[in-house]
Amino acid sequence: MISVKKLWTKLLLFCLLVTVNACNVSTKPDSLERPSLRLNDVSVFEGQLSESGITESFLGVPFAQPPVGELRWAPPQPLQMTQGIYQADTFAPACMQGDHIAKWYQNVAAEFGGDPTLIKQPKVSEDCLYLNLWRPVQDKENPQALPVIVYIHGGSNKAGWSYEPNYIGHNLAAKGVIVVSIAYRVGVFGFFSHPSLAPANFGLLDQVAALQWVTDNIENIGGDSQNITVMGESAGANNIDYLMVMPSSKGLFSKVIHQSGGSSLTNRSVREAHLALGHVFAQQTVGDDVDDPIRAMRQLSADTILQAVDTVFKNHYFDAVVDGHSVMESIMDSLRTEKMHAVDLLIGSNDDEWLMYIGDQPDIEGWLDVEVAPSSVDKLHNILADETDDRRKLDLLRTAKYYICPSLVLAQEASNAGRRAWVYHFTRQREGDLAATMGAYHGAELPYVFDTHDVWLPTVEADYRLTKVMQSYWVNFATSGNPNQSDLQPWLPFKSDSRKIQSIGDMLYSSEHPSQPLCAFLSPT
Repeated sequence: MISVKKLWTKLLLFCLLVTVNACNVSTKPDSLERPSLRLNDVSVFEGQLSESGITESFLGVPFAQPPVGELRWAPPQPLQMTQGIYQADTFAPACMQGDHIAKWYQNVAAEFGGDPTLIKQPKVSEDCLYLNLWRPVQDKENPQALPVIVYIHGGSNKAGWSYEPNYIGHNLAAKGVIVVSIAYRVGVFGFFSHPSLAPANFGLLDQVAALQWVTDNIENIGGDSQNITVMGESAGANNIDYLMVMPSSKGLFSKVIHQSGGSSLTNRSVREAHLALGHVFAQQTVGDDVDDPIRAMRQLSADTILQAVDTVFKNHYFDAVVDGHSVMESIMDSLRTEKMHAVDLLIGSNDDEWLMYIGDQPDIEGWLDVEVAPSSVDKLHNILADETDDRRKLDLLRTAKYYICPSLVLAQEASNAGRRAWVYHFTRQREGDLAATMGAYHGAELPYVFDTHDVWLPTVEADYRLTKVMQSYWVNFATSGNPNQSDLQPWLPFKSDSRKIQSIGDMLYSSEHPSQPLCAFLSPT
């Protein structure tokens, strides 16, 4: 009888003598046992093994009841799973939204000379409270409790989804962490105020529910429930600002990675204004003569609600508000009274957050008229005296006010509370003339953190090297609260008496933030 080894050798030699299409032999078995999660006594989720064989994924795992019908504009409710085996190999629909984020990706791709049609709007649904999970394949004989990163997407709380191209987690998970990306209600479905509703911040409550689900289940998944890091970018980071002070989220995470956020500290959203808009929205959707407008609006289809949004909320920012139920006071008030949760913090922003949104004729004086007292304008001009490009000046001002300065405040509060704070300034811009017009734009750091460089991004060896560095910093922080390791450029902690930040780009070094003088002038307090 011929041995199995000799049989494989003969077959492979035969394949070399014929065309590739005529024989497609894999050294892997045709069928592998699918990875599975047994989260409780009744439900098992079957996922997928990555092509590399290094990570496993479980996609579209529900963490709360569908927020439909009577649960529209209600806090998320615990999930009741029935017995069975569930397929977890497909992303769930995104939460109800328009094409805001899809257009953002398309515009950025076009600015880099790429094909914007490559970016597609996902299917959307009101039934959307699902999460995705990536984990390294573990040695079953010697399993380890891994650190966990829970990612909260951005999108102005108006749009966005948990599996945007830059948020796919398998490459990050391959570095030795469990990565979870979560969905939450956005727009009028997630951040809606009305006099007949008590809570208002349903999207925030969804995030708390997802974090609670992770805390409750992560040990069955191979993670450490005492080592959960919540990470977010843009509006996701702004939402984390609230999570760091909300009573209901206390104890659900021990560390925070905060990327390109902080504008929520400026308290731009006022409950009374949101209530007025909610009242007008109800009038326009169900009329004036309805005894229970919320009940009437819950009977409308999700598509009808979404289509009516622009009539009232066209220029509205769907930020969280102080509603006395989910958010008890402004973030700054919580910081002043030392109510921020005891968490370690890695926080920062990019060099050109606003550049891509500024036209060729920036109205600096118009911005100053709104944001700066007339008596202080000359002082601000002196701070910016070395900058001759008006577009860059306005970029510096907006980036400082809405990202850098609030981030430095949060870092200082964490440090003052005896926690570890690490601040970064991302400066890497892609190669080429088109990239020079974008700079280190809003979201530019994400492909490095997740190692998901889009096909339309000019990516060279320097970008791959920086990807390894950033992933090491981020994973080290998620593991131990300290981004450093012996073969990396040292990253000094941020302290009140030594306000060092790490510049991350073509060079890695510690210094004071270059926008520190602006922040001393544009204090969010």
